[in-house]
Amino acid sequence: MTDVRSQSLLRRFSIIFVGVALTPFIILFFLHSLYDKSHRFIKILDAHFSLIIAIIGVTSIIGFFGMRIIVKKIILLTKTVGETVIDKKTMLELAEEKGEIGELAKSFFYAWKRVDEKEQQLKETKKIIYDVLKRASEVLAVVNNYDNLIRLVLKTTTDALGAKQGALFSALETTTNASGAKQGVLFPADNSRFELKAWVGNHDVTSEQVMDTAQSYLDQVAGQKRPFLVTAKEGSKQADKLLIPPLVFSPLVYNENLLGVLCFCGNGYWNKFSNEHMLVVLNLSHQLAVTFENAKINKDSDQTYFETLAALAVAVEARDPYSRGHSSRVSKTAQKIGEMMDLPAEDIKTLRDASILHDIGKIAIMHDIFIKQGKISEEEKYVIRNHPIIGESIVLHLQKYKHLLDPIRHHHEQLDGSGYPDGLKNGEISRITSILSVADLFDSIMQNRSYRSGMALKDAKKELDNLVIAGKIDEDVVASLYQIY
Repeated sequence: MTDVRSQSLLRRFSIIFVGVALTPFIILFFLHSLYDKSHRFIKILDAHFSLIIAIIGVTSIIGFFGMRIIVKKIILLTKTVGETVIDKKTMLELAEEKGEIGELAKSFFYAWKRVDEKEQQLKETKKIIYDVLKRASEVLAVVNNYDNLIRLVLKTTTDALGAKQGALFSALETTTNASGAKQGVLFPADNSRFELKAWVGNHDVTSEQVMDTAQSYLDQVAGQKRPFLVTAKEGSKQADKLLIPPLVFSPLVYNENLLGVLCFCGNGYWNKFSNEHMLVVLNLSHQLAVTFENAKINKDSDQTYFETLAALAVAVEARDPYSRGHSSRVSKTAQKIGEMMDLPAEDIKTLRDASILHDIGKIAIMHDIFIKQGKISEEEKYVIRNHPIIGESIVLHLQKYKHLLDPIRHHHEQLDGSGYPDGLKNGEISRITSILSVADLFDSIMQNRSYRSGMALKDAKKELDNLVIAGKIDEDVVASLYQIY
């Protein structure tokens, strides 16, 4: 503080002002001293006159340049702050000045820095929201097309597993037409021929090339009807082929009928598929088998699309190691609570179906947000809180499943109105939605997350009790949950 005060503008100005102001008085006093006792003016020597002129001149010059330097710095600071593109280098140079100029420059520099950070944060927020809208639009664009939806399931799972390529094959059934000639149609047969239904990976290859490379593997699956894994070491001799090991093939089997084969190959993360990856593949294979069977025997397209969306939900969860199996666990818990509360069978089925699809809207959210370590930003929180709306939009076109829209959209609402996305309060939230909400919350706090460890059952119950006391979740639903766990 001593340096600032000693170099302050006020002190500098005071010194210059006193110097300039006192000079005329000193000269007048000097002239007065030249009068004799009779008040006659004594002749001024040339040397004295030159000295007076010199003093006046030097004092004026010092005063002029001193004030000019101070004013110039103020003008420079004002100009720098006022420019549209702030000169960071000039601002930093001014900030090194001692005194008010330096302090003012520092204040402006920090203010500029905060504005710059806010601007950068705004750009990142816009990018996040743009990415979400883009992904949501892409998803909504394909949900009405079965083949595109199947490919989206494959692509999402391929990305989640860190695989380089993914393929989905459907089995062809050989039948005989009226003339006795054989013809191929979709779905199983004893000779188990296949066609490529979806492919994710190299875009420069044809379906024929994929089929030629995969045929021996497909024949092996058809013979065994069970998954098998080829490690990178085992497949080293085939490294020049299209399907580069490590690779996994998993059959789509329903009622002992082979309906297709799911394949993933190459792993950019670990160069292998772990047991956890295999579990994801098996779960997805089962769900896709159900989807294929519905497409075969069921003319109800809504049912087929629902089962395909269920496969997509499995794929979405596979992106986050901490969420894998979440929807399945929530579904079982919600159904048990419904049974404990004596809900009719129709409502329990609604709980089952809504639980399976309740987080499907997360497909539009960037994977990095879910695996982020530490606290998420307000912008990321805003994006996450929009997943129920996106999920509702994805299911919206299924006419037979309109009853799922309410629990999917509102499973994060709370009785005191502090939930999202609509801030519903007690009396506005259905019993089915309350059950799904508690089941979802219970599983979430019990499982590990990237930013925290899962709670023990005792601690989880204590957390739920606190939420009941706070008026956020349904006490009756929680009581029914405690009868199960």
